[in-house]
Amino acid sequence: MSENFKDWSQKELINQIKNLESKLDDILLNKDNANFVQFEWAGNLGQWHWYVKENKVIFNYKKVETMGYDPKKVGKVDFQFFTDKLHPDDYDRVMDNMRSHLSGKSEAYEVEYRIKHKDGHYLWYYDRGSVIKRSDSGEPLLLQGIVFDISESKRIEEKLRYLSERDSLTNVYNRRTMYIKLEKLLENNKKQNELFSLIMFDIDHFKEVNDQYGHLVGDDVLKKLTEVIIDDKRSEDIVCRYGGEEFFLLLPNTNSESAINVAKRLRKMVKKMDVPKVGHITVSMGVVTYQKDETIDEVIKRADDLMYEAKVDGRDNIKF
Repeated sequence: MSENFKDWSQKELINQIKNLESKLDDILLNKDNANFVQFEWAGNLGQWHWYVKENKVIFNYKKVETMGYDPKKVGKVDFQFFTDKLHPDDYDRVMDNMRSHLSGKSEAYEVEYRIKHKDGHYLWYYDRGSVIKRSDSGEPLLLQGIVFDISESKRIEEKLRYLSERDSLTNVYNRRTMYIKLEKLLENNKKQNELFSLIMFDIDHFKEVNDQYGHLVGDDVLKKLTEVIIDDKRSEDIVCRYGGEEFFLLLPNTNSESAINVAKRLRKMVKKMDVPKVGHITVSMGVVTYQKDETIDEVIKRADDLMYEAKVDGRDNIKF
């Protein structure tokens, strides 16, 4: 056959392409890890190839090593080796993504997921691949992709998300996050008629504390107060700093009577609390239970108005 492809007949060209495809398959199936294209990108675990009919997976050994397994001892590695280790909350999403691409509904298989390390903790992977060979009837035969370990970037992302949600001094949820949590409670109320209540409380004479002892001591008062509330609350209850010395306690699935009892208990606990240099403090509280068709701003205003009444009525008081 001529070495100049310009002289090849159509038949010769097709045969040559098939020959090259066969050689590529042979390389993928039989060559070792060194033959794969390597990338220097952070977290890269190399390429993978999945022969669908044979359920044979060829991959960079770094992928298995990162999961804590010895490639020489792990035995047969097929598609199920990896899917069996997916986090239960990610499994359906990953499989739906793959099925969508195999059927031709999406241009690529692309997904982030958690996969279980040998010692039990989970890693985060980003996986992207596509079908590079189909049968004459359109059935997928060979997929090629690349995978990255994105665990570190996920840790950073989670830390940034955590910081964006929290008040930097007390570490409870901030005002912006409080509105997000209230939206969820409102949604649950509309869908399931689930009651929720709010307790708004304000530290009495807090300005005098700052003026007399300084803002650092005032900060200690705020932190001590939130510690007491956090230690007493249920796991589903949500503590938020609304601003300054004003806080909210969101009480999911809680009626008015139960919310008032919580407020009474907290008022007594705060009053007994001993704060270094300051001694004892008190709080004024407003307690409300969500009413049908209220907006978030309306239910907050009701709590705020009641709290203000508690202050006008002598402080160290609860209005409901």
